[in-house]
Amino acid sequence: MTPTNIVLLLEGKDYEQETLAKASQLAQGMGAELTLLHLTHSSKIRQNSLSLSLEERSAQGTLDAKATISQLITQLHHPVDYQCLVVDDVVPDLKRWLTAHPMDLLLIGSRHHWMEGSLARLLIYKLPIDIQICHEPYAEQLKAVG
Repeated sequence: MTPTNIVLLLEGKDYEQETLAKASQLAQGMGAELTLLHLTHSSKIRQNSLSLSLEERSAQGTLDAKATISQLITQLHHPVDYQCLVVDDVVPDLKRWLTAHPMDLLLIGSRHHWMEGSLARLLIYKLPIDIQICHEPYAEQLKAVG
């Protein structure tokens, strides 16, 4: 029997601590492997897109996000896989990554945004995969399956 694979998309924001804890709890309850995928804008997009905030357009913003994710990971009680995906066009780039890294469930925080809108809303209609929205920052506990 192959292990279940869960991928959690992260922005690198402090409020994602609860989302990461829920994903970790779910993965442990299901005996699944958890991959944290940090999506970042390519330098071309950061330079050319006026819709991004100054923080999102700066290389320092990306470094700060990675530092936040690193800090969040240290609070977990089991190992996770961390990967960073630099994207120009989020849907096809993420689709290619997911094809190369088979998974069973994709988790996205409800506050995770991309360019001008909700990443969850964008992906749920364009990717033929199981997507679960993790509502943030509510303290509602996930009940582990199994």
